[in-house]
Amino acid sequence: MVLMKRTAFTVLELLVVIVIILLIAALMFPVFSSVRKRARETSCINNLRQIYAAWSLYTSDHDGTPPWDFHMLVPYIKSREVLLCPDDVYGGFNSDTTARAGLPVSYDYKAFMFERVLPRPFQLIRDADPNFGFLLCYLHGRLYDARIGGKPTEANYCGKVLRVRRDGSVKAVDVPLRRYEYGQGRCMWELLTDEPMPKDYGQMDSIGKLCAGEIVCAR
Repeated sequence: MVLMKRTAFTVLELLVVIVIILLIAALMFPVFSSVRKRARETSCINNLRQIYAAWSLYTSDHDGTPPWDFHMLVPYIKSREVLLCPDDVYGGFNSDTTARAGLPVSYDYKAFMFERVLPRPFQLIRDADPNFGFLLCYLHGRLYDARIGGKPTEANYCGKVLRVRRDGSVKAVDVPLRRYEYGQGRCMWELLTDEPMPKDYGQMDSIGKLCAGEIVCAR
């Protein structure tokens, strides 16, 4: 009797192999997704550092006076790609700055923090933390409240913010989205500094009252 040597898989064996491959792919997908997300965040941090370098050059060229608007930094930036966060799918998340610069810009520059005279809520931030944040990216957080038919703003995001401080350091911080009687947004104190917030800060005009608002999305 001659035994036949099997050289092919049965249908059942092929199905088992396919199921195993699909399971492995399903397990690995979150890992690959996380790696891509971290890579985009690293690229954004590099952008912010280059923008800070441009800000420092401008400030040095103007006797220590920082630019009063983001578009003034454009001549100091070699690559226009630096102005866009890799997670910016809107062609310039910061609409106002994009319009003034004539180029797509993702980042938020809090130029008012360098003014000589500030409203009390902002002055308290500057007094409490001379190394306050002033250059921000909101796009690595969670889109909590998308606008229908329009571009979202920072008031639609919650959670992670990339913050550049005066010394050039970049830090990822979780900043909640808060709601109060006039709408929703980010508390400026939580956005710009990690210093403890004064107990009465939430009682100061609309800027401070937002900081006492209900947290609707933390991260």
